[in-house]
Amino acid sequence: MTRTWTNVLGAVVLALVAGTAPGGTGAAGASQESEAAAARITLAEFKKLFDQNAAIVLDVRNDEAYKAGHFPGAILVPLETVSSRAAEWKGARKPIITYCS
Repeated sequence: MTRTWTNVLGAVVLALVAGTAPGGTGAAGASQESEAAAARITLAEFKKLFDQNAAIVLDVRNDEAYKAGHFPGAILVPLETVSSRAAEWKGARKPIITYCS
């Protein structure tokens, strides 16, 4: 399947979750302080990681918004479930990028 950027999202906010780069603690090991300080990245930075399949992409919007359009391969993790699902990405060897509208 070819990845496409058309008709995915209007305004997008992208955040690189702290502590998820290689050698990091992963999302489950990140403290609340580091989660609050997650760095925002530009769409160009995201595109580079996305095109290289070098990140885990989490769509933190609701189910309805996800069904209306999302980045190919993005995993639906509604914002209110991120904390309870963080263990799924513990020890990730790729940065974890979250996005919302």
